[in-house]
Amino acid sequence: MVRCESTGRREPAGHVEAIAPLRRGVRRVRILTVALSLLLLAVPAAAHDTKEYTIILKEDGVTPDGVSSGVLVSTDSLFFYNVDSREEAIHRVLIDADGDGEFEGVDDMATAWLSPSCELNENGDKADPNCEVTELILLDPSNGLLPGNISMLHQIDHNQSLTESAFIVSFSADQHTVLDNLPTGSEEEQSGGNDLPVLILMVSLVGIVTLLPRLMDSTEDE
Repeated sequence: MVRCESTGRREPAGHVEAIAPLRRGVRRVRILTVALSLLLLAVPAAAHDTKEYTIILKEDGVTPDGVSSGVLVSTDSLFFYNVDSREEAIHRVLIDADGDGEFEGVDDMATAWLSPSCELNENGDKADPNCEVTELILLDPSNGLLPGNISMLHQIDHNQSLTESAFIVSFSADQHTVLDNLPTGSEEEQSGGNDLPVLILMVSLVGIVTLLPRLMDSTEDE
C-alpha cells in the first residue's frame, strides 16, 4: 500500500479567495452611495425665487420691446416705470388677458395712468393720492394671466394726443413649485416644514460618515 504523507506546507490562497473580502467592502460602499442618492432625490424641490422684470416706459416706446419665452415664469412680475420727462406725459399698459385680440374686455386689465413724477405736500405725502409713477403686475393664473404669449398695448397721452404701440410678453409655468399643493399653516409652521428635509439629509450624512470607517475596518479584518 502506498501512503501519502503531508509535507506540512499549505498552498497560498487562490486569486478569487484573496479579492472576495475586497468585493464585499466595495459592495457595501455602493449600497451606501445608492441610499444617499435616493435620499437626495427625495428632498422636495422648492419654488424658484420670484423676480420683478422692469419695463421702462419712454417717449419712444417700451424698453425692452417685449419679453421672449424662457425668461419669466409664473409668480414673476412686470415692473412698469414711467421715465418720460416731458411735462404731463402719462403712460399706461393695456393687457389682453383672455387672448381675444381686444384690450378692454371684461377679463382684460390695465395699469393706472403713470406720471413721470408725483407732487408731494409739506408732509412728504403725495398731493394727489391717485398719482403713480410705477406699477407691478403679477404674472400668474391667480391674477387672471395664464402662461403663454400675452399681448400688451403701450399708450402715451401727451398734449391731448394718444399714441399706441403693441408688444408681447411671454411667460411659462413654474415647473418647480411641487410644494404648492401641500397644506399651509402659519409662517412658523411653513418654515419648520422647509427645514425638515435639510435636517433629514444632515442626519443621514452623519450616519454614513460614522458607518463607513467601520465597514472598511470589517473588510480589512476579513
